[in-house]
Amino acid sequence: MTQQSAPRSRVKRFLKKTQERLAGLAAGRRGLGGIAVASFMETTIIPVPIEIIIAPIMAASRARGFIVATVTLIGSVAGALSLYLLAWALFDDLAQPLIDVMGWQDEFDTLETKFEEGGFWVVFAISIAPVPMQIAALAAGAASYPVWLFLIAIMLSRAVRYYGLWLLVLGFGAGISRIFAGEKPEFNPDTPR
Repeated sequence: MTQQSAPRSRVKRFLKKTQERLAGLAAGRRGLGGIAVASFMETTIIPVPIEIIIAPIMAASRARGFIVATVTLIGSVAGALSLYLLAWALFDDLAQPLIDVMGWQDEFDTLETKFEEGGFWVVFAISIAPVPMQIAALAAGAASYPVWLFLIAIMLSRAVRYYGLWLLVLGFGAGISRIFAGEKPEFNPDTPR
């Protein structure tokens, strides 16, 4: 094992274990509360796509999928707002050390510059893409970007993301969750849609 592959394998094991814990939390007795907490955690400190967790839950109960998407949206917006407020109020004390630990300084500097040019679309694009949302929320808060525009951008983009996933699950079934896990979807013509 090379020196570079050892840290990578540890990171992969950590992310896999974290994903399993979040999935257990989301599927537990307090499923919807667990989904909200998992979504909050995914938006704030754990960069594991929540879609891996919620797509199978949506597929298991398609009627409940809308509620799962709504709860995921609420948790995600709450997490993004928390990071925004953290950066706005305590950037030097708390947000900058987080950026340093996670190695996000270059991305943060780039985003801070983009916020001066057109922050709404920057937040929208980042929060709809599978890019760490944490950076956008911290940059928006540090740049004192208007909180109401930040919230609108987060709500719209994350709604597209989570309700869009629900529609994909409705249309294509549980196989869609394999895409978010980085696997090839299985096609079984005998499976009802």
